[in-house]
Amino acid sequence: MLDQLYTMIKTQILFSALCVLVLVTAGCTSSPPFIRDEEPKQETSKENKRSLAEYEATLNPADYDQEVEVVEKAHVEEKKQQAPLEIPKDSFVVEEEVVQGFRIQVFSSSGVDEATRMKEVVTEKFIGDSVYVVYDAPVYKIRVGDFVNRYEANQRLPEFTEKGYRDAWIVPDRIVQRKFVRVPLPK
Repeated sequence: MLDQLYTMIKTQILFSALCVLVLVTAGCTSSPPFIRDEEPKQETSKENKRSLAEYEATLNPADYDQEVEVVEKAHVEEKKQQAPLEIPKDSFVVEEEVVQGFRIQVFSSSGVDEATRMKEVVTEKFIGDSVYVVYDAPVYKIRVGDFVNRYEANQRLPEFTEKGYRDAWIVPDRIVQRKFVRVPLPK
């Protein structure tokens, strides 16, 4: 029994030594040395240098006219293949007007940092509405919406109380009223 165990351990040690020897030998093989390509040297003899005046004297722009014509023809063909753009007869512009209206006040605090954090929270909860911070010394107030009349604000008030703003209430305020106005384009 001990002889078998001794033979098995001896075999494993020999196998491990052989593997280490192969790895060391493979790692020691040399690779071709890295040789940086030398930059080509520019010849600076006077024979190879020509002055700008010599180039200008030999330049004939007419030699390039044919290439210009080919490019111009390609541009004309591209324009023909493109569909014509339809220009609308008129367009819409958003006009803003400040009028007396109503907003829903959801929070008030004497600290500007607390009011700013609450504005971010309210903006996330009411994505489609405008959120304002109004400073009425010494209190910062968070107000939501631009409602033209009290009825519109009253319709939205239950939504605010459902989302955790039980003290929300409607306040008169100057609001921004946006209108789409059609502006005809000149013909």
